[in-house]
Amino acid sequence: MTIEQKNFCKAVYKAAAALYQADKDNCVSPLFTTAQAMLESGWGKSAIGNNLFGMTVGSSWNGTKRLVTTREVFSTANKKFTAPECVISVTPLKNGRFLYRCKRLFRDYSSLEEGLRDHNALFRKSIYADAWPYRLRAKEFAVRISDLNGGRYATDPMYSRTMCRMIDIVSKIVKEESV
Repeated sequence: MTIEQKNFCKAVYKAAAALYQADKDNCVSPLFTTAQAMLESGWGKSAIGNNLFGMTVGSSWNGTKRLVTTREVFSTANKKFTAPECVISVTPLKNGRFLYRCKRLFRDYSSLEEGLRDHNALFRKSIYADAWPYRLRAKEFAVRISDLNGGRYATDPMYSRTMCRMIDIVSKIVKEESV
C-alpha cells in the first residue's frame, strides 16, 4: 500500500467520522463510508472531484454536473441515454451482459463533506430500509445492501466480500493512526 493510498484513507475517514459525530442518526459507519470510497474511486484515482462514489445526477439532482467518460455494465445491448449523455461503444460480455463506454453526467460536489453527506442520504432511501438498522456495523451493512432483500447497491456477487476486505484495511490504517 502506498503513502498516497494511506493518506487518502485517512482523509476520507477523518471527514466521514466528523460527519458522523455531527449527525449520528443520519450517517452510516465511517469505516463503511471510507472503504466504499476507496473501492468506488480506486483509492481516489478515479474520483470525479469530490464525488468519490460515482454518483450520477439522476432525475432529482439540482446541483452542479460534470460530463465524464465512464464504463458501465447493463443487461441490454440497446441502453439509451438522454443528451448530453451518450453511448460511445458496447462490448458483449460472456455472461449475457454488455460493457458500455459512455458519457454520463455525475454530481459535482463543492466539498468532500458535501459528497459524503449525499452518500449517506442515498442509504436513507426506502429501498435500503432493511439495511439501515445495520448502518453502524460496517461489514453487516455491506452484506445487507448487496443481498437480495430490498435495494441492491451493487450487482457484483463478490461485492460484500470485497467491501469486507476493504473495511479490514480501513480498520488497520485507522488503528495505526491512533497508536
